[in-house]
Amino acid sequence: MTSQLPDSQLRKLQRLVASARMPERPLRSQPEEGVAACLGSYTLHRPMGPRTWEATHEKHPGRLVVRLLAKDPPADRLQRAVADLRAIARITSPIIVANQRVSRAGSIHFLSREFIPGPNLIEWTGPPRTGLFAFYQLARALQSAHDRGVAHGDLTPHNIIIDDAGRPFITDVGLRRIGRNLAGQTQGHPDPAIDASDLGTLFLTLVTGKVPAEILRSSVPAALPPIDPKVDPLIRNLASRILVGTPPPTVRDLADAAGVICQKLPNTETSKIELLQRFEKKSGGQKGDS
Repeated sequence: MTSQLPDSQLRKLQRLVASARMPERPLRSQPEEGVAACLGSYTLHRPMGPRTWEATHEKHPGRLVVRLLAKDPPADRLQRAVADLRAIARITSPIIVANQRVSRAGSIHFLSREFIPGPNLIEWTGPPRTGLFAFYQLARALQSAHDRGVAHGDLTPHNIIIDDAGRPFITDVGLRRIGRNLAGQTQGHPDPAIDASDLGTLFLTLVTGKVPAEILRSSVPAALPPIDPKVDPLIRNLASRILVGTPPPTVRDLADAAGVICQKLPNTETSKIELLQRFEKKSGGQKGDS
């Protein structure tokens, strides 16, 4: 599956909870911009999408993201969702933002996770050099997830956040599977090959600055910006592999190719890669949206 039109993520999230009938007023007040509402120990502030808000918790010092899921799911479905969350939490990449827990307020179950400040990839306007390094990190992180037996399954520009330092973060890992489990829909584990296809589309977005809906096979070569004579041919070759897809590159293929490209960039980018690798080893998986 390739990445969809920019507004499709909203439709996907709506479908994710469509079969779970919510009470007419699950909150004390309906949250709007600048108006707080309460959900158990959480205070919901800025809406971020369907059933999703920037939030705070009375015992948590930082900002969080809260996403409503389902009303009174059976215990076995809830157990499967918790098991999925635990598997995701074992991923050792510091740029994968795992949902922290399934919580309950009354009959409503919801997810919470850390809030990452920064634009998503649809909104991001950084330079191609930064985009290349961000892609290298994304590919490494996704391979780390695959090594743990976890595929994202719905990797789009909407769930890639880029912070002020140009570091990407992956959100909503396993969200579709968790939501469908809670809704009682049978859903197998996501296919790593789907992640590879979606990751290839993200490469084109990060390098060309075009969102997936604007990327056409015929226009990609012309849209690739000149970055450095040492890497321009490598970028064109990788873009061709992604577009032709015979055979389709795996996530590991994409990570290896991106690593070669980034190592040939000027020393500033190379030093960033070395720092990232040291950080990954030191953090042991500790993770640092809009």
